[in-house]
Amino acid sequence: MIHYYTRIASLVLAFGFFISCSTLQSSNQKSASSENLSEQQIQRQIKSLDENISSNPEQADLYFQKGKLLTKLAQKKGNPSERVSPYTSARQVLDRASALYGDATNSKDKVNDLLNVTWSLEHNQGVKLLQGENKEQPNYDGAAAHFNNATVIIPDSSISYTMKARALYRGQHPQEAIQTLEKAQRTIDNPPALLLEQLAYLYLKNDTPKKAIRVYEQAESFSNNNLNLLHGLSNAYINAGKHQKAIDILKQLIKNEPQNIIYGQSLATELYFLGKSKLDSVANTLKNGNAFDKTALDSASTLLTKAEEQFNQISNVNPGNLEIQERTATFYYNSASQYQKIMPLVSEEHQPRLREKIKQYLSASIPLFENLVEQDQKNQKVWEKLFRAYSILGMEQEAENAKANL
Repeated sequence: MIHYYTRIASLVLAFGFFISCSTLQSSNQKSASSENLSEQQIQRQIKSLDENISSNPEQADLYFQKGKLLTKLAQKKGNPSERVSPYTSARQVLDRASALYGDATNSKDKVNDLLNVTWSLEHNQGVKLLQGENKEQPNYDGAAAHFNNATVIIPDSSISYTMKARALYRGQHPQEAIQTLEKAQRTIDNPPALLLEQLAYLYLKNDTPKKAIRVYEQAESFSNNNLNLLHGLSNAYINAGKHQKAIDILKQLIKNEPQNIIYGQSLATELYFLGKSKLDSVANTLKNGNAFDKTALDSASTLLTKAEEQFNQISNVNPGNLEIQERTATFYYNSASQYQKIMPLVSEEHQPRLREKIKQYLSASIPLFENLVEQDQKNQKVWEKLFRAYSILGMEQEAENAKANL
């Protein structure tokens, strides 16, 4: 009797984000904090402006001056995480100034210029810390704080969100990285595909493939033939057990990269799992006392045949690859085990066909397993599978030899 715990592992396609570091050129622009004012002096000026604003609440320039002072106050803070509060206040009063300026283009431009210069200062400082400029070690927490400040200043800056998430991920804070990108997804209208791609990747790394699928599908809906997205989406479908959808995506990937072994093996494996699920359905139907579903069996057999063709195609192109040989042999062995599960449940009328399938697949597995033990005589798992295959096929002498090696 073949035991069914032997598994063909689903290939998780190797890919990743947060490996390279996107950079912006450091800004040479002076920030608004260039004047030598102490925090106390700035706070006194802000207090004076607050009094003027109380008397002149519709005066746009007063709000602009207050916003400018608040950015200076923030930059006096040595710890970037302490800048959030003054930057938040600055953004609020500058929004008010912009609203009061109305159609005055030049006046509105100076608000935008202040915001852009301040954003540039924070974002580029984050890039420097993330890169470990001057051969220092990267400061992930500091970089994340600077990128966070940049998102406070310009809340729809997708690059700052993605860079903050990258810093948090590298700093071993994956959950905070996810929360950062989730916030970006809520905040930004039509978030770019790269941001969604990174969020989906983190969901996948965090063992939440269903969330990853939703985000990958959202990203793919407005991304034209992005192979990275298709790659990630196929991974998500594989992890979620959505075999047919994984197969559809893998076929697209193979069309673009026909020589990619990983894609080919993944497609073969997913075809096997889809066929296995249909055989499981046949078995469950019979266990529940229902009639034998020949159509479902035919469908499963077709899928396993396609998987076999895919495995053989890869093996023929890579004849010396022992890993591919082992995966192919395991496919044959496991397929035989799936048919053997159904054997006791069907009438004698249908048993010859199942028996033939079992013989076909076990016979195909044997030369592959034999080659593997020639390469590694101590491989107990392969000897055990050989022993069972020989025994079921009535190859008594070979079974005894395999048993002696166990």
